[in-house]
Amino acid sequence: MKLIEAFRNPVTRPRAIIWTAVVAMALLAFVLVAVAVSSTYWFCASFCHTAQRDTISSYNNSTHKKVACITCHEPVGADPITFLYLKAEAGIGEVPLMLSKPKNFEIPLNKNSHLAMGGGHMTSEQCTQCHDLTVQNITPPLGLKIDHDAHEGQYIACTVCHNRVAHNENGIALVNTDPKTGEPNRGHVNFMTMTACYRCHRLADDGQSEPSPFKSAKGTCSTCHTPNFDLKPKNHNAPNFMADHGKLAAEQADKVKEAKAELEKEHEPKVNSDQYAQAVKDVPAARTINECYTCHEKKFCSDCHGGVEMPHPANFKAGHKADAQAHPAACARCHSVNADGADSCASCHHSKPNVAGYTYSTAAAWLKDHGMVSRTDGVASCFSCHKPTGCAKCHASGSI
Repeated sequence: MKLIEAFRNPVTRPRAIIWTAVVAMALLAFVLVAVAVSSTYWFCASFCHTAQRDTISSYNNSTHKKVACITCHEPVGADPITFLYLKAEAGIGEVPLMLSKPKNFEIPLNKNSHLAMGGGHMTSEQCTQCHDLTVQNITPPLGLKIDHDAHEGQYIACTVCHNRVAHNENGIALVNTDPKTGEPNRGHVNFMTMTACYRCHRLADDGQSEPSPFKSAKGTCSTCHTPNFDLKPKNHNAPNFMADHGKLAAEQADKVKEAKAELEKEHEPKVNSDQYAQAVKDVPAARTINECYTCHEKKFCSDCHGGVEMPHPANFKAGHKADAQAHPAACARCHSVNADGADSCASCHHSKPNVAGYTYSTAAAWLKDHGMVSRTDGVASCFSCHKPTGCAKCHASGSI
């Protein structure tokens, strides 16, 4: 009321106007300084987002560590209201975490996301503020050829591939824990790998459960690699690779199965309505891509293994007798326990007999021991694979 009276009174009106202007300018100056200070990396890392220790460490380990956080995590050219709203939303939401359980922060931040788009607002615009593809010469690593214009033309945001540029987790010790399980967090999947490329680029028969969402994204080597590029992975040059590749393939299949089962338990990620998010909403998660099939079509394994389906399907055990009889040499490649491959079935089907002092070994020829086993344990189990007349091939012919 006194302020209103001061404006009404001709004597006090000039001073009221002046002091009101001074207070307004002081408030405006405070807001401007507060916005400027709170927009710095120092403020983000030291106050609002101290709970995200791993995120801060990975940022300090990146080539973008001198770039202010809001450069990427705020919409380009946002109006003041949107700008302030997003700043408040990002900071205030983490205050409880910072005060209660400062090490209890989930990463990957977007483990279900195929985009790595921070909060759904990060498109190529954030990147092209600094990286202007029209004037900047982009040089891919040796042996690669990347058409950035083709990807941008399909609304493939930069972060769909370059997701760990600003937060490089290589070589840093993660300290945050998962708030749901209390277990140490794992890092993000790096999308600059073959498995991540194969979210979109597929071979004709790549063994994946979902087709590529982009028909124009070819999976042939020449699509992305120059002729002088060594296509053979380094682990394929190991002396024991051929002996171990079956085990490695099985491990890869198990990882994919585990990843799919884990993702099914999670809530379906919310997809933003912008063109960038919609363009890749059907892209599968990188962890669900089988690394072996990024180079080899599924039939490659079967062709090499004599026509036997590889990896073996879920129902293979029930009907594998026919395959074993039709392709004994193919089975012996993996299941042989003798140099000549003659005892390839022994490791599963020929068991230790109930004879005191007898030591069963898959390294020994089954032919020598099978008489003792059949006399002790009977022959009923033998006939699950062999015909009853099979014994006569040797025992009635006089060869034994």
